[in-house]
Amino acid sequence: MDPSAVPAPRTCDVWLVPVRRREAWTRLLTVPDREHLVGLDEQAVDVHLTSRAAQRLILARYLRVPPDEIVVDRVCERCGDPQHGRPSVPGASLEYSVSHTRSWVLVAVVGDGRVGADLDARPADHDLEDLAAAALTPAERRAWRRLPARERADALLASWTRKEATAKLTGHGLAIPLRDLDVSGPRPTLLTSDPSARLPYPRPYLTHVPAPSGHSAALATTTHVDQVRQLRLPDALPEVVAHRLHGAAAAPARS
Repeated sequence: MDPSAVPAPRTCDVWLVPVRRREAWTRLLTVPDREHLVGLDEQAVDVHLTSRAAQRLILARYLRVPPDEIVVDRVCERCGDPQHGRPSVPGASLEYSVSHTRSWVLVAVVGDGRVGADLDARPADHDLEDLAAAALTPAERRAWRRLPARERADALLASWTRKEATAKLTGHGLAIPLRDLDVSGPRPTLLTSDPSARLPYPRPYLTHVPAPSGHSAALATTTHVDQVRQLRLPDALPEVVAHRLHGAAAAPARS
């Protein structure tokens, strides 16, 4: 199985990257990436650096181009904002989605259709009622309350990630209240009469993804996923990349 091959139909590659400072990766940041770091605390800097560099390193493996030449389009399909849309590589034969917590970055890649991915950390028990009220439909909340108390945090987290993955896939983000999205089945159902809030047809497919301890992860895809390949990204830059970037840190980077 070639981890550099674009995933076959009905396959999704999931890359889990631990968040930590890797000085060599800073050379992969673009000028806008670096500008985004201004004013962030140390933890947020590490998350942003890890996410943006990992995306370029992962995409470079599939597209077989140097990571510093990867151009990512983040224009929102709904409002036209150039920074908060679904990330994509124009002209590439793949689609991908990114999610992160304070400790991990998840990058999901498909070669057929579209994907939305979400990774979240387990909520504190004292937050459960408020989160359930904000995120669950009335029917989901009734079912959730019937669970043993010890199972509620994990069950709520699983539902939350399925909803967030769906919103990322469709590009709606927070435009669809999570409590209007039912994910109790294998495919989500939108419980609203608002004509501007429509799910793609056919409805997305939902897939659970193994996640690090204390986390939950989910995929929403436009085609059914039969296989999830779990992959790891080395900390060290490939030798050819390191040689290419050596001494070029001060040169303007592409966005």
